[in-house]
Amino acid sequence: MEEKNSKKNIISLIVLCVSIVALTTSLTYAYFVSQVGTNEQEKITIRSGDLALTFRDIDETVENIEGTWSLGDSIEKELVIENTGTRDAYAKISWDNLINTYLAVSLTYTVEEKSDEANAEWKQVETVSANVPRSESASTQLMADHLYIPAGHTYTYRVRITFEDLENIDQTADVNATFITKFTLNESTKKQTTEDKLADLNLKISETNPTNFANPATTDETANGLYSMEDDYGTSYYYRGTAPNNYIKFGKNASGQDMWWRIVRFNGDGTVRMQYDGAGTSGTNSYTRGFALTGQVWNGTYNDAKYVGWMFGGTNGSASTSKEQAQRNETDSPIKTKVDEWYKTNIVDTGYGSYVADSIFCNDRSFESRNTGTGYGSSLTYYGARGRTGVSSGSVTPQFTCPQENDKFTVEAESGGNGKSTYPVGLITADEIVAAGSGKYGTTNSSYYLKKGSWYWSFSPYSVSSNGDAFVFVVYSGGDLGNYIVNNSGAVAPVINLKAEYLSQLRGTGTATDPFRLS
Repeated sequence: MEEKNSKKNIISLIVLCVSIVALTTSLTYAYFVSQVGTNEQEKITIRSGDLALTFRDIDETVENIEGTWSLGDSIEKELVIENTGTRDAYAKISWDNLINTYLAVSLTYTVEEKSDEANAEWKQVETVSANVPRSESASTQLMADHLYIPAGHTYTYRVRITFEDLENIDQTADVNATFITKFTLNESTKKQTTEDKLADLNLKISETNPTNFANPATTDETANGLYSMEDDYGTSYYYRGTAPNNYIKFGKNASGQDMWWRIVRFNGDGTVRMQYDGAGTSGTNSYTRGFALTGQVWNGTYNDAKYVGWMFGGTNGSASTSKEQAQRNETDSPIKTKVDEWYKTNIVDTGYGSYVADSIFCNDRSFESRNTGTGYGSSLTYYGARGRTGVSSGSVTPQFTCPQENDKFTVEAESGGNGKSTYPVGLITADEIVAAGSGKYGTTNSSYYLKKGSWYWSFSPYSVSSNGDAFVFVVYSGGDLGNYIVNNSGAVAPVINLKAEYLSQLRGTGTATDPFRLS
């Protein structure tokens, strides 16, 4: 506690809230400066035809308030957008001439809005980031976009910036840090939903969803529209059956070849989940279907429940003594190590890592309802996906939500997961395989897009046998969903998620001869 208290005493900063006429040029202290004035000369006004937006500081008097800004403190500024035009408008507010030399996670911010309607309340506004962007020199950075301002109305925006007191992070560097910014307004557009973007790609959405996943999908079942299912971020839209229009060409591997993928689903946050499908000569619309890796064991050690995990507790070779320890994410499985190496070599090192989203991969180690095992050691254990894929009953009920927080693999916890992944890459789940059209567990299906001719690993645990052998779901060479003990050698088709911002930039029709691709 002494070290933390000492840090609180050391970091004390001067904060000014001033209008444009009170600006000082010194950068030796930290400033919160609004340079959107209150009089006619100092307002920011956008006029074009029937559009007229006026952006101003809500303060009617010049403020010059000095004080200390300590860890945990917040400062606020209120700004106003007035729509005096004849049509509804969309706007965006940006940090302007921003200088912020604080640690990247030290300054967080929120934006709230309130309309001029009677009894209106403050509502949270979606922002570009949770943290104020760092900037060593004056720059313009987007703060909040797609702000809706109806004609004839005035909206007030409250910006709150907090100097975070961060656990286990040395913030001494913040003592001499600088923060100064103006605000600026620009015209924007209505925010496109995932549904809007799919429509732009000529992808329809089905008004109904499958009612019997036990039957294999041997045709293009989503020809009349993608099916939908809830995931951990919202509503996913997924392909089912032969899917002749889910091809996407993205990235170049370490050998300079184009990499080809099949889109599994458009996630609830607008990201695009896709499975590796092979590589081909650069610049052509043809490729050889194949895997990223072959001959890979999930884990060479197999006689413990913990080895169904993408990560697990304890060292490889030591027995687990509790479910918590077995499912503790501290040691990488051998297959995770290999997939991470492939991702770094073929995605990061080739310059495509910035396109990939940090989305959840579910290594579901929850228990099936009929399970009586402990989930550790050599106890006979049945895992959740086993019950949902029809192994023990005729009911097939796949889901895209992940039952246990601990099993939601992401690189950063802020992405909605456990923050334990090294890279944003995983494998397809048993639920996704059934939703794509494999049919009930053990049903052969040669006519859906996830059949690849050789068997390959999924991301989903299956069971632990009575003698402690760990099993994981796989896709057999015949296309049927099955399982193998984790020390078997199989193929690997990595799965990644393209960032949502690139969905609207896709071009093509998604066919093998005209695949989706970034413009």
